[in-house]
Amino acid sequence: MDFDEYLNLQRRTFVQYYRCLSTSLLNKDHLDEDGNFVIMPPSALDRLNRLNLTYPMQFQIQNPASGTPELATHCGVLEFVADEGYIHMPGRLMARLGVQEEGMVLVRSVKLPTATYVKLRPHTTDFLGVSHHKELLEYNFRKFQCLTAGETIAVAEGDRRFYLDLLEARPADAVCTIDTDCEVDFAPPLDYVEPPPRAPAPAPAPAAGGTPRFTGVAARMDGKPVEMPPAAAPVGRQGEQPRRPAAKFTGVAVRMDGKPVEMPAPAPPAPSPAAASTGAPGAPKRKIRFDAPKAIGSGASKSTGTAEKGASKEQDKRFTGTPYSLKD
Repeated sequence: MDFDEYLNLQRRTFVQYYRCLSTSLLNKDHLDEDGNFVIMPPSALDRLNRLNLTYPMQFQIQNPASGTPELATHCGVLEFVADEGYIHMPGRLMARLGVQEEGMVLVRSVKLPTATYVKLRPHTTDFLGVSHHKELLEYNFRKFQCLTAGETIAVAEGDRRFYLDLLEARPADAVCTIDTDCEVDFAPPLDYVEPPPRAPAPAPAPAAGGTPRFTGVAARMDGKPVEMPPAAAPVGRQGEQPRRPAAKFTGVAVRMDGKPVEMPAPAPPAPSPAAASTGAPGAPKRKIRFDAPKAIGSGASKSTGTAEKGASKEQDKRFTGTPYSLKD
């Protein structure tokens, strides 16, 4: 900015060069180094009142030595008690502008739009473990009257401090955060590592027959029992056919010397149970004996059976009665 432009701005708005000092030099407990409030000299208040600027007062601070208008930050004013020609700034703002103690900065008044959306990126994944992000941001944003895209802010929870990069702001790159309902979005933290992709589950191998076997229970609609087909023969190895029973030999036996072959006689058929009970033809038949009951009050008993012709006349030793003949 040249001198003529500087004089023209002086007539319309507040613009002033100051040497900056950090707020930590004031040794005041109510000053927060994490915020973006500055302390200006009393002459700045007189000039602001003559320009009839509305509250809240907001300012843009640039480093004129950088030659980069985009490298700027925005802040609010806390008090007007600084020495003339000096402005006290938090160390975070000085680092943002790249200025040291006693460095020159250009301060001008601005009117920023109200914030409707901001996107933040945490530096570490520890911030994701906080269960009350909304309350944490609402409490800490009271230290920031303005937010500027591209800068880093710090929010504290007890003894812990989390650093957040302001990636985006709407409706402008610099917005006011006073009395607004702002939508907040979060980007993945800087140290976040994507988990490795899961390997796809192997497909189940098809059954040997191609179609999986039926493992349920067969039932008929009429309730009658289902006739199950006979079980199939077990299948051998893959591609191996089941073995068939060996076929009987139906050829002619021949000796190497030309002599006739003595064939073994066929084995006789096994006798049936009925034939075994009756015996072979010509064999004596097995006799069946009936024991005669004793007569009550009599010492003799008569034989009631009929003797076969040609049978042996030998009497059973157990028979003790008187023999009679049918011819008598």
